[in-house]
Amino acid sequence: MRALVGLIGICHALGCGAGPEVILHTAAGVEATAQDVDRNPLWLLPAGGIGWFHLELDLAKQSELGRLVLADLRARFPLPEAAGFSLERDVRQLSVATYSMQGLDFAGVVSGHFDVARITAAAAEYRGGPLAPTLARSEYAGRTLFTSAGIGFAVITEATALFGNDVGVRRCLDRIAEARVADDLPSWVKDLLATPNATFSIGVDLKANALTASLPSRLAALQGAAMVRGVGNFDAPGINLAGTISHADHDAARGSAARLLQAGGSLNIYGRLLGLGQPIQKLETQAVGNDTRIVLAVDRAAVELVMKRFLPPPPVPTQHVGPGWAGHPRALVPSQLSLWSSP
Repeated sequence: MRALVGLIGICHALGCGAGPEVILHTAAGVEATAQDVDRNPLWLLPAGGIGWFHLELDLAKQSELGRLVLADLRARFPLPEAAGFSLERDVRQLSVATYSMQGLDFAGVVSGHFDVARITAAAAEYRGGPLAPTLARSEYAGRTLFTSAGIGFAVITEATALFGNDVGVRRCLDRIAEARVADDLPSWVKDLLATPNATFSIGVDLKANALTASLPSRLAALQGAAMVRGVGNFDAPGINLAGTISHADHDAARGSAARLLQAGGSLNIYGRLLGLGQPIQKLETQAVGNDTRIVLAVDRAAVELVMKRFLPPPPVPTQHVGPGWAGHPRALVPSQLSLWSSP
């Protein structure tokens, strides 16, 4: 998940640019406008997703833990002031879908507002640093694609950008170029997005393909499961999650509920041994029909300790040798490193 959050930071840091009213004339003669894209940006994602993650930044930044997570992300991808970009100010929401196209692929959509001229100028000066080793520019399906180590982004409008691995982004661009932008979101994803006041949502279709079908055999709590879905927020005590694990029958749902309770107790024991206190503040499970329903609350202090002890610290910016990308001497201030300052 940390890698995933990091990739999102790269996309937002570099990835939105202005376009004309008609952003693309497709081979079929169909004109795709910025309004079309911005109205339903999730329609840019290909069908067949096996996993899903969605984050509402406007809600995340209203809580203490949410602000900590966003500050950690900002510190891991420090930007020069010349870019005129603020993660909390300029990004509203993001969505990521995972696929099995040529392995494990992913594609995401970012919605927000970006100062195109300033970001473009900063990106043009990028010469490598803590953000990424290199940044390559190419053209695909009539769009400019930027990639680094197989991960890339493409600017679609001033308010919408795509990101993901190379395969995922290109499949999204194919949908635009071939006039195949349509509502291909699975019904379970729409249900998650319709949940009011959810800061984040997550789900996995365990029957989608061989990759996800193998998970229930490896995780006891998922034995017999077909779908995992959940929504949550970063309010007190830290992370709150309400989820559902769907099964083929009631007996499997009851077994999953019991195994989850056992796993929660074990995690608290390990947490105390590791000096994390009692990470799980609340865990309720119930078998309702063929579903296992879960209510989970995780302690904020435990989350912070896990971040401090097990995540590598943010990169230290390279020596300032000019106005280049991620090389600004004020790109990372001491306050952003305070989480890792104590031993």
